[in-house]
This record gives sequence, C-alpha cells and structure tokens, in this order.
Amino acid sequence: NIPINYGRFIAATRSSPLRLPKNWPSNWNSGEIPYVFNFYSIGVKRLISLVKKGHNYIENRSCLKFKEYDPKYASSQSNFTVLYYNFSGVLESCCLLYFSKPYGRRMVLITPTCAMPAEVAHATLHGMGLLHEHREPFIEADVRGIFFFKTCSPEKELVFNEKM
Repeated sequence: NIPINYGRFIAATRSSPLRLPKNWPSNWNSGEIPYVFNFYSIGVKRLISLVKKGHNYIENRSCLKFKEYDPKYASSQSNFTVLYYNFSGVLESCCLLYFSKPYGRRMVLITPTCAMPAEVAHATLHGMGLLHEHREPFIEADVRGIFFFKTCSPEKELVFNEKM
C-alpha cells in the first residue's frame, strides 16, 4: 500500500477498491460520455480546443470515450445526461464543482486558468460526479472507479499508472 501522488490530480493507494460516484448516470454505463458545448460562450474556439485535449488526456488513460452531441438534440432527449462545457472569462480556479443536478445538463466551467489538459480533465471529472476535499487531490480509487469500471486494454492502465 505505497501512497501514489500524481500532483494535484490524484493520490491514494493501489489497493483501494473501484467505485463509481453515487450520481453516475445510467446512459454512461457503456463508457461513452456524451458532451456538448455552449456555442454562445465567449472564446468558443479556445473552449473546444481545451476540452478536446482534456478528453484525449482521459481517453489515453482510461476505458472512457467522449462523444460530442448537438446541443439541441441532447436537450430534446429524456433521461440523457451530458457534460455541458462553458467558458468563463473570469480568472478563477480551474477546480470548480459546478454541475447543479445529477441528470440532464451537467455544467463544466472552463476558466482561463485551465490551460493544461490535466486541468481540463480535472474539471471534467468534477462534472462526472467526482469529488475531493478542498485543496486535496482526487482519491485514486475514485478515479480508477470511473476510468476502469469496464474492461479495456491493459495498456491503458499502464499509461494511467505512469506519472502524470
């Protein structure tokens, strides 16, 4: 049970059990995470670029796949939970727990301080329901619970285990 520290991203021990957040939506059980962009937000090109890099960061280390949906289509579906990315021009922390309900549209607020893929991935994990104590990293078992709740290639776990 050697503690692992991945900077501000995650920390815990390798022997922790896997678990999903209590508010994990059933339409995500395939491992495909739907998302949309607020195309009316400022800096939408920057938002799209940052989010895609954050998604690649997660996809390279997990069994998850992110799929973009048309916002009109996503809002017309019942029992359909999506990550809703919005860009804020306010210089505030990138680590914001901002989604307001466990179903439907979950807000993920990307700020100008979210410039690195790992920071966008961090904000995305909050949108997916992952929590951590203030000024503490995510617990590894919680991240593993989301990243590996279904079986995927062993190479993904090797990449996950590398220092981020």
